[in-house]
Amino acid sequence: MAIGKYTVNEVEERTKIGASTLRQWERRYGFPKPERTESGYRLYSDEDLRQIEAMKQHIAEGIPASRAAELVKNLTPTPSGPRSLAVLKHELVEVLSKLDEVAADRILSEAHALHTVEAVMLELLQASMVEIGHRWHDGKVSTATEHFASSYVQGRLRSLLSITAHVRNAPAVIVACAPGEQHELGALLLAVMLRRAGYRLYFLGANTPLADLREMARQVKATGVMISASSSEAVQRLMAERGQLIGIAPVLAFGGLAFNEHPELAKALGGVYLAASADQAVAQFHDLVQAQGALQA
Repeated sequence: MAIGKYTVNEVEERTKIGASTLRQWERRYGFPKPERTESGYRLYSDEDLRQIEAMKQHIAEGIPASRAAELVKNLTPTPSGPRSLAVLKHELVEVLSKLDEVAADRILSEAHALHTVEAVMLELLQASMVEIGHRWHDGKVSTATEHFASSYVQGRLRSLLSITAHVRNAPAVIVACAPGEQHELGALLLAVMLRRAGYRLYFLGANTPLADLREMARQVKATGVMISASSSEAVQRLMAERGQLIGIAPVLAFGGLAFNEHPELAKALGGVYLAASADQAVAQFHDLVQAQGALQA
């Protein structure tokens, strides 16, 4: 049995969930299950906190409370302490390979309750898709299965993007995929991280015409534009239309598999190459924006 050790005030401080809401969940959904002291005060356990955080995350993502409660109650107990993201990644790859979305939801619930959003994105969602990509390449999963997994992960990332506050007065940044580029997972991951880093982020998704991208950059007075491309064909289209990129924004950056393999192409297009690692790319992009601000000051 989980040991209660947190008062309701401590739980409110840690989770930002009010005591009245906690009592409502307790009555309606059967959790959390605090112990009672001899004086009748509630004491909440680490397991209670884990469930509360998971419920909070699901509701923030737009999942109805009743459905969120089902997911929370199906969380795997962790009596020996939090499970690592490496363990959760292995499980997520397995259940996505079996097309089991319900099990995947449970794993994501556990991950969000135990780890930071950035860690979940990088070490669970992104890492799982890399592994599934390897399995597809080796013929261990079908194209349809890979598409299912990609769609699932993109859905979770879009939810995170939508619930992250849009800062009105922050520098405007546009993230888009090159013309003809249909793979947007990496760009979407970077977009979420940039918005969480405090930028006024606009994500345009796959196959963005450069003329439209240029017009939008003018419209929002973009400080930075980041373009993703995974194929040589997409890079060729960028090269053919590179005139549209001249002066598009103070900071122009490129990323994606095609640029990971040939970083020099970014310079040929008049921009800079962003590191393959999303967290490093965000830090690098921030440094570029800061440097540009210093030059304009």
